[in-house]
Amino acid sequence: MVEAVEKRKLIAVVEDDPHLADLFYHILEYLGSWKIQIFPDGQSAKDHLPEIDAQLILLDIGLPILDGVSLYKILRGHSSTKDIPVVFITGSYEWELHRMGLQTGLLLRKPFNVQELVSIVRALLPEEREG
Repeated sequence: MVEAVEKRKLIAVVEDDPHLADLFYHILEYLGSWKIQIFPDGQSAKDHLPEIDAQLILLDIGLPILDGVSLYKILRGHSSTKDIPVVFITGSYEWELHRMGLQTGLLLRKPFNVQELVSIVRALLPEEREG
């Protein structure tokens, strides 16, 4: 069983709202076999994401200290994080993200549907089946 736990894929959630971060943590822990690492601001994510080998990043745009747009650009320039898929969490629309200089990719618009969140994560991180 220990081996299965170690094989779980890691999702990094960068979200400053503690209630929303808690919601992400509990939904993803309950509905999937993923490990979850929460970062409460862009600076802590910038400092630790290159070291933790995440397979997916859920990134809020409106973050304190270092905003999500700046963090995204930094992550894309770092060799260990440049290829990690990023899902933007925002109340903004695609055209607003484009205006911010972000390539519109996967977008989870607040308020979001739990099933939409799980569907996006499962599409990007398919769970491996035993046997």
